[in-house]
Amino acid sequence: MSGATGVTFPMNTTTEKTYIGIPTVNIISTGIVLVSNAFGLVVNTLYLWVLGFRMRRSISTTWFFHLMLSNFLQTLIMPFIAVYLITDPRWVMGTFLCKSMHSLFSAVMYSSVFTLTVISLDRYCLVLHPVWYRAHMNNRYASAICISIWGLAILFCSPYFAFRQTRLLEDNKTTICYNDYTLSGSIQEKSVRWVMYIFRLIFGFLLPFAVITVCYVRIALRMKKANLARSSKPYKILFIAVISFFVSWFPYHLWYGITTAEDSVHKTAVDIMMVLTAVFNSFNYCFTPLLYLFTAENFKEALQKSVLSLIESVFN
Repeated sequence: MSGATGVTFPMNTTTEKTYIGIPTVNIISTGIVLVSNAFGLVVNTLYLWVLGFRMRRSISTTWFFHLMLSNFLQTLIMPFIAVYLITDPRWVMGTFLCKSMHSLFSAVMYSSVFTLTVISLDRYCLVLHPVWYRAHMNNRYASAICISIWGLAILFCSPYFAFRQTRLLEDNKTTICYNDYTLSGSIQEKSVRWVMYIFRLIFGFLLPFAVITVCYVRIALRMKKANLARSSKPYKILFIAVISFFVSWFPYHLWYGITTAEDSVHKTAVDIMMVLTAVFNSFNYCFTPLLYLFTAENFKEALQKSVLSLIESVFN
């Protein structure tokens, strides 16, 4: 399997191989995906409702609404991933879903990562350049930035829509979904595979992680210098923000790298990374929002009021 559960599908090459199922690994990964998906669907739907309809629109709510939208879209696609894991290595959902699902997963990954990066830049400007930032930033600009993020995410995922193909193997029974990099012409398939991985690694992890880390370190230093924090809680929140991003995405990109070099990597390592990626990717879209949203008192207050009013309407 080449890629991450919830973000990409397997099989990078066009060469014929003997595909052997991994029942135990697939069952574990499928269980993780389905349980986290059920939780994530409820949680992210609730978040979207509160942010979109129960809170006054602001720059912050705009960022988090689009972040929750990315997570919500991912939860809608996860059942298809579960189907794939159960039927692996066969692909039973047709060519269109082979192309569109992988592309949408990539778009969701980029939009989520880019939005988290923008949130860190937003907080950086609020702490280090508050007067200038408040004078120049508004809700309209925030919405325009979010739309641009989605546009960039779609642009970055578009090659996968072209490369993704289905093919019937020589046994005339097994259809697979894979990346056909031979479509790139005379360029060697392996070279294209590595270029795609390096691009994804840089723009989907290394660059955003560097920006997020620098922003939150600078914020912590300014808060300490100006004695802005009365307790250690703000520093813990900043630390958790950096660590949660790393934990959520590093296993995925490590797995993607391992499967890109699948010919020289032991199968057990790929199996282990498959489960870890399922765990931490599920953590990303289910629990990471808690780390951000529940640090905001106005969101917690709006959420409590919304849930209480919903319960009252049900029983009345």
